[in-house]
Amino acid sequence: MANTEIAEKKPSGLQTIVNGIVEYLRDTTGELRKVKWPTRLDTRNLTTIVIGVTMAMALVLGAFDFGFENLFIGILKATPDLVSLAIGASVVIGIIIIVVFAGRERR
Repeated sequence: MANTEIAEKKPSGLQTIVNGIVEYLRDTTGELRKVKWPTRLDTRNLTTIVIGVTMAMALVLGAFDFGFENLFIGILKATPDLVSLAIGASVVIGIIIIVVFAGRERR
């Protein structure tokens, strides 16, 4: 009796890629079915909150920008010499120090 083994056919490179894509899409579909999607009302409420907070932060940052711009223009126009640069630098350093210490946790 001859010992003959049946050779298994290995999928080609293109077939391997296609099988991988199909498996990925099946897994993704299965995971998306498990997701608890928000209701239309939840989506609208959360979107309103995000837009409101974004607009508020834009106004606050715009006000700070406007104020600092006028402050520095006023300082530089009043005395355009070494004193004004020192004043501007000290203001910037002061702001940085305030931000750093305000961001630390209180012990």
